Amino acid sequence: MKREELLAKGYTEEQVTDLLNTFHSINSENKLLKNEVEGKQDLINQNLELQRQLDEINKANMSEQEKVEAMRKETEKNLTEARKVYNKAKVKEVLAGYDVEDELINSLVTDDEKTSLTSANILKARLDTIIANTTKKVQDNIASLDVKPTASNVPQETEGMNFEKFSQLSAAEQEKFINENPDVFNSW
Repeated sequence: MKREELLAKGYTEEQVTDLLNTFHSINSENKLLKNEVEGKQDLINQNLELQRQLDEINKANMSEQEKVEAMRKETEKNLTEARKVYNKAKVKEVLAGYDVEDELINSLVTDDEKTSLTSANILKARLDTIIANTTKKVQDNIASLDVKPTASNVPQETEGMNFEKFSQLSAAEQEKFINENPDVFNSW
């Protein structure tokens, strides 16, 4: 904002000066911090490059046995990761159709196929049990509901029903009323 805009908003000259000075000092500090961060980033990049060069020198100075050992460790690491990827696919296959999140699947996966599949099958069995129990409860609740169909155009209360009101109902409504309330009908 400009000085005139701040003065127009009702700030005093002293407040505007303090505000603008604070703004300028913050901008100066931000520039200094930005330069410092850029300088540190350059140092980090230089350090990474030096580390890479050191690794190359170390590899060049390794004996054949050390090179073989390093390659073996790398191969074992890659094999472990490949097994995990394969086992994750197998676990997903076992749990297909259950909408299980990746985070849970990842917690089941190890580099051992048997362990991963056992864990997945245990989870699948538990989910099947939960689904079966829930389905049974829902079906039992539905079966135990005492739902009587109602027609909105047929009076639901028998109190106040008289022969005159009854005669105004359609033939189907009259038949329904007679079937549902034979005592009231016979009392007329």
